[in-house]
Amino acid sequence: MKKNLLYMLIAAAMISGCTKNDVVDSEINKDSNLIGFSTYKNISRGNPVDNNEEFLTASNTFGVTAFIKQEETLQESPYMGTTTEGVVIISDGSKWNYKQASDQAYWPTKGEILDFYAYTPLDNSIITNPIFNATKGLTLTYTVPNNETAQKDLMYAVALNQQKPENSNSVTMPFKHALTQVHFKIGTSAENLYVDVAENGIRIYNLKSTGTLTTKTGLETKVWNNLSGQAQYSVISQVISEAGYEMTDDGTQKFTSIGSADQALMLLPQKIEAWSESNTTGAYLTISCKIYQKLADGTKIYLHGSADAYAKVKVGISDNWVRNQKITYNLNIGATAGVLTPIEFVTEVETWSPIDKEIINVK
Repeated sequence: MKKNLLYMLIAAAMISGCTKNDVVDSEINKDSNLIGFSTYKNISRGNPVDNNEEFLTASNTFGVTAFIKQEETLQESPYMGTTTEGVVIISDGSKWNYKQASDQAYWPTKGEILDFYAYTPLDNSIITNPIFNATKGLTLTYTVPNNETAQKDLMYAVALNQQKPENSNSVTMPFKHALTQVHFKIGTSAENLYVDVAENGIRIYNLKSTGTLTTKTGLETKVWNNLSGQAQYSVISQVISEAGYEMTDDGTQKFTSIGSADQALMLLPQKIEAWSESNTTGAYLTISCKIYQKLADGTKIYLHGSADAYAKVKVGISDNWVRNQKITYNLNIGATAGVLTPIEFVTEVETWSPIDKEIINVK
């Protein structure tokens, strides 16, 4: 009994003498007090992340920094991570773990509140100047790669005013999409009109490619500033053959997908003005295609391009993209006059010529 009491007194003395960095044998570093992480994605690699299960794929990572808030005063020095680098959290396929054991952080034990900021992917070639700040949150500069296959789903998370949950040690990081996901489909406006699209045949021009992301809470849609650049991007796709006019059972027009559903242009949210003769810096698409009609015997009559060569169609595009949008543009060939001029008809009817003949007397 005396020995047990002595051990208890020694443990109490060790706890009372601990500094912030000296947590050996203290209440802070119990395994149950280790700050753990769970994630979810609120909605919805050139490959967009569609759900939290996909985000939890083994070896995926995110970086996180936290700031301590005590008596409503934010500490400028991070509680975990640094002002330029977050602690790396990595998935084992089922849960999130610290990549380096030396980075492990523990929940404070005196009622302090923590603010967490995180982002993914951790790729310095497309993400530069990440800065974690206690009052301004996380800011970073992002440049969209020219190659669609190198584009990644940039996501960020903000979890404010966090304390250790009663029945767990995990803080939930609500990851949100920072970019706009863009897809294309194609069809025609008439039953005997068809279009073939070349491999990688759609290209979009004059888009902003670099911007500054600010993740402070309250900015749900307007998170991007300082947009710059004038980039062009190709849709990675296979050849599309004989896309035509098709209706679904509910009476809506059906279009053929260009590219893969799992592959998308991941672009900066921005307001887009259409290209025109008077606005040559505006955005536009080019579609490398063949447009033709078929005769009853299957013969193709080419209206744009030829049997041996694709030709480009240029289309101005205007829109207002915001983050977290998955946009699909349906390209309807022949719907308006342009490259194709529909054959229209007006009529004239010959005027009857009145002729009076001699009188015929009937008896």
